[in-house]
Amino acid sequence: MSEKDLRKRVLLIVEGNKGKRKTYYFKVLPKSSYSTFAGSISGDELIRLDYGSKIALERGTAYVIEPNLYDTIMHELRRSSQVIYPKDSGYITSIAGIKEGMRILEAGIGSGFFTISIANLVCPSGKVYAYDIRDDMIEVAKRNLRKVGVNNCVEIKKGDIREGVNENNLDAAFLDMGDPWNALGSIYKALKNTSPVVIFVPTVNQVEKLINHLDKDLFIIQEIVEMLKREWEVRGDALRPSTRMIAHTGFIILIRKLKPNKAISH
Repeated sequence: MSEKDLRKRVLLIVEGNKGKRKTYYFKVLPKSSYSTFAGSISGDELIRLDYGSKIALERGTAYVIEPNLYDTIMHELRRSSQVIYPKDSGYITSIAGIKEGMRILEAGIGSGFFTISIANLVCPSGKVYAYDIRDDMIEVAKRNLRKVGVNNCVEIKKGDIREGVNENNLDAAFLDMGDPWNALGSIYKALKNTSPVVIFVPTVNQVEKLINHLDKDLFIIQEIVEMLKREWEVRGDALRPSTRMIAHTGFIILIRKLKPNKAISH
């Protein structure tokens, strides 16, 4: 049996006989046992099964699914800091219009979760220039980027973008930092005209400071939003919203770079 087989990754979706549903993610090893709320499954059985198979359990059914990038990000990658989760990152990359071939600036790489989301869109011909000031964050991010195979599309730099960046003619910028208003002046020349800058901050206080510090000769606010995620539960014949949800994680502020001149009077 190959080493690849011994480390088979599985997303297990388990549905109970009364409608409860739960997911499990793990690397399967032979001679191991994996417990779920509906019963246990042996590692030997899971290794033999193809993705897409069903397993009858004592109190329900398990579905063997091949994990995708979302599953890997949510369940496997190491977190050394607060991260931008897919519910936010998907919207952020959408409003910024990120696509293959773009050159993107990111400040505050953290664990690299959002870096992976950007790189997955701009690869193989695009590039993410990711800045961070902490060596420990950079090392965690490098490991996570290698694990999902997008490290060749990312150039990580130790540095403070508030003091300037080396790149120019960039298509977009993302700022995940405590005082993003202090970085806008230094990144202005690095961006194309009307390029989107998306800022992610957790508190109202930071949004207010950003608004108060924003130079309207340089940038204009397009929108300020937050994303909420609530799952729905199927229990027998009943469909109802879950009593728990992922509510506020942060504010997403989209601003656009303006041409460097004063407004034209009429």
